[in-house]
Amino acid sequence: MKAYIDCVHCYLKQAVTCMTIFGIDEEKQHKILFELMDDIKKLDRSRTPAENSTELLLKLYRQLGSDDPYQKVKKQSNDLALELYPKLKQILMQSNDRLYDALKISVAGNIIDLGIKRDFDINASLEHSLNVGFSKDHYGKFLDKLEKVDELLIIGDNAGEIVFDKLLVEELVEMGKKVTYAVKSGPILNDATIDDALYVGMDKVAGVITTGSNYLGVPLQEISPEFKKLLNTMELVISKGQANFESLEHAELAVGRVFFLLKIKCEGVGKAAGADFGDVVFFAR
Repeated sequence: MKAYIDCVHCYLKQAVTCMTIFGIDEEKQHKILFELMDDIKKLDRSRTPAENSTELLLKLYRQLGSDDPYQKVKKQSNDLALELYPKLKQILMQSNDRLYDALKISVAGNIIDLGIKRDFDINASLEHSLNVGFSKDHYGKFLDKLEKVDELLIIGDNAGEIVFDKLLVEELVEMGKKVTYAVKSGPILNDATIDDALYVGMDKVAGVITTGSNYLGVPLQEISPEFKKLLNTMELVISKGQANFESLEHAELAVGRVFFLLKIKCEGVGKAAGADFGDVVFFAR
């Protein structure tokens, strides 16, 4: 997915959110933002928003003198999600289609995106996912693929959200599937890393690996050769969230194998996904 004009606003909003979370006063925020504006002018609009965002954020991190400004709030998100886990498990216990509802619960967790919003209503997101459901829904196609494979890859997104994904992984494992779950190899925004995976116990139900990169999404030129090989060979993949969608929606390797599971949080992603702002979707190309 290429960058749209609205991405410029989002680059700046991500920077402001990051600095606010890290406790930077407004005077210093203005100074840093004005410097970042010069960098934004030079960004390549043919690259994905995720790639451009990453490079700006890494520069910001250097200016802040921190390699993980979101460390504290990531733990808070994980703790919040872990508190909700028993309730979510109970919802699945009462479900007539546990895998389908596990997918809906998983995407509800995609609202935990502190790169875009500083707060979120997880209960409203959960209610929307379960009761309204996917506006673009390839669940039947997914089941057909799932029946033919013994293992699949899930590309994770945010801290906190990873707990919602764990419920999905548990359902897949209960069905006899082997699941590999991928996280970032280093901190960027509130994306999940190995530390988050271990903290929520994802390693107890899935094989946990990294993309070999701390770039948002999975830009094919930035991820490790090992992870790229896995992406090319795995017959079934679930890609969580917007940044992963931005990286893979145009890739030939995704056709018929990568199912995108996300909430539409901006018009540009909605246009690329063929959905409206606020929708939750589960589909493959």
